[in-house]
Amino acid sequence: MNCANCEASLRSDFGYCPTCGAKVVRTRLTLKNVWEDVSFQLFNLDNTLLKTFRHMFSQPQNVINSYITGIRKRYMNPISYFAIGVTLSGIMFYILRNVYEVSLTENSFSDANTQVEANMDFVFDYQGILSYFIIPFYALFTWLLFMDKKQLNYTEHLVANAYIFGQISMLQLIISLPLFGLFDIRYDVFNWFFLIASVIYQFFVFKKLFHLGISGTILRGLAYLIMIFILMIGIGILFAIIGFMTGRLNLEDFAPK
Repeated sequence: MNCANCEASLRSDFGYCPTCGAKVVRTRLTLKNVWEDVSFQLFNLDNTLLKTFRHMFSQPQNVINSYITGIRKRYMNPISYFAIGVTLSGIMFYILRNVYEVSLTENSFSDANTQVEANMDFVFDYQGILSYFIIPFYALFTWLLFMDKKQLNYTEHLVANAYIFGQISMLQLIISLPLFGLFDIRYDVFNWFFLIASVIYQFFVFKKLFHLGISGTILRGLAYLIMIFILMIGIGILFAIIGFMTGRLNLEDFAPK
């Protein structure tokens, strides 16, 4: 018999292909074996997703360095991990907006009226695409801030930031759903606190990666916050332009009433 994935020749008693590592499937697809496969992948405590999630708190440097140095089976790869985080983030925003009915744009602008807030809410329709768009900027910022260490190149900073923001997205879902479900909290207040906590976590990871002292980590973190602030202004301008081009925003919305 041959492997269905790579067509390598297999012995009849093989459970896995020695060439590509794929599981040998001999039975027809049923709900039972689909559930067994899915439950093992998602809920087994030793699977790579949960292992990566746990170790991104306890030993993030090992997760990132493992992938960079070619150890690819121990943890989930950064692209998949980031993609899962972005997907969960999209689910979180859907629940906040449509189930909890939380206003994600209220009080975002000091002089904004209700119509502007409602129109700007469309930004969250593009949050998934936006996440993929801004991750190269995050990697550029951290690469510039740690250029003196000469330890990671730009691509390796992309890997590190993909792991970090995949972790942050999952953590945001875990915190947000019960928090907004139980308490009446303004999203903009929560978002600013979570942003600060995210930067602290991000530089905790880089402290582990580069073996930095506390003062060096804090200084780089402050410089990074300034870069993020500038990036957020740029993104705000970009979405305002998109809003005007698509008709979601117009100058009359900003007129005092």
